[in-house]
Amino acid sequence: MIILDTNVVSEALKFDPNPAVRAWLNHQSAETLYLSSVALAELLFGVGALPTGRRQDLLAKALDGLLGLFKDRILPFDTEAAQHYAKLAVTARGAGRFLTPDGYIAAIAASRRFIVASRDAAPYEAAGVAAIDPWGG
Repeated sequence: MIILDTNVVSEALKFDPNPAVRAWLNHQSAETLYLSSVALAELLFGVGALPTGRRQDLLAKALDGLLGLFKDRILPFDTEAAQHYAKLAVTARGAGRFLTPDGYIAAIAASRRFIVASRDAAPYEAAGVAAIDPWGG
């Protein structure tokens, strides 16, 4: 099972997505792909923060369509994820780092033993979560 990071979903919503990402997504079985509530919040914020207009309308409709496809595959930040996050945050703090929203996504993935698909696999791998780069990196 694979959690799609925000950057993968954002790329897929583009008018002309990266061919490697498009091919990677087309090669996956839909039922193995999930969104996290954290990525959903980032996506909703991104669309909401755009200036009112055609681009915002198009992306809002595309995101609504995507949510319909993923309605039963959006993973919450639940108690088990919170416990994983706390461990990751303590470790990061000890190393002088602070977690970004990727830390929440990593915790959701770790609590379910899922892989994360992201253009930036480093934060996930540092958290002990397997990651894959759909851009081919």
